[in-house]
Amino acid sequence: MYVLFYMPANSAEELTNEIARLEVSEEEQAALPVIAVDYHNLVINHKQKPDLGLSLYRNLESQAALIDFYTQITKSKTVTLAIVENADKNDIPLSLAFALAYTESNYKTSAVNKNKNTSIDRGLFQLNNNSFPKLSESEFFDPYISAKYGLAHLRFCLDTAGNEVAALAMYNAGTNRVRNNGTPQMTLNYVDKIFNYKEGLDALLYSELYDFTDNNQNRYIAMTSK
Repeated sequence: MYVLFYMPANSAEELTNEIARLEVSEEEQAALPVIAVDYHNLVINHKQKPDLGLSLYRNLESQAALIDFYTQITKSKTVTLAIVENADKNDIPLSLAFALAYTESNYKTSAVNKNKNTSIDRGLFQLNNNSFPKLSESEFFDPYISAKYGLAHLRFCLDTAGNEVAALAMYNAGTNRVRNNGTPQMTLNYVDKIFNYKEGLDALLYSELYDFTDNNQNRYIAMTSK
């Protein structure tokens, strides 16, 4: 369907000539589906591109710089490594993993939250004692153990839900509750907070990447050519 806008013509002949000039030829019409497919593929390919943070971490030339970048965010290299290594293992975008840890504990490995049902959330990823009954109290506060189980569970939620929004809701409210459309408003706010922080991390990482590559320095290098 094509929408054409015409200026008033002074005569029927002028109107006929104007319509003929604006009509789309068969050759042009044949080209339109190709253009649409190209844009569609661009969108699909964009979604399939590897996470920039993981690409930087997986390349030895930029790995140290990536770790340094996130250590500036967390203020702890131990916390950074715990998150990065387990996000890499579970193929989770780094900004999503860090945003989850920030929202759960503000990167504090000693964080504790007592729930109304008497269960307790502890550590970097706020693991619940009912969900992980085999962990000792000290293990809940170990950033590597917390990241190991927390991000493995997030990977499960991602695989189950099929998208990040529903996966985060499952992480917070539980798989069955989300499946039964019982997601509370508090969980929706929780997901929104994570995505806002994630977008901020992505923007900052891209900004740092641009600044360094623009000055011909090799500290942050995107692996877009690989």
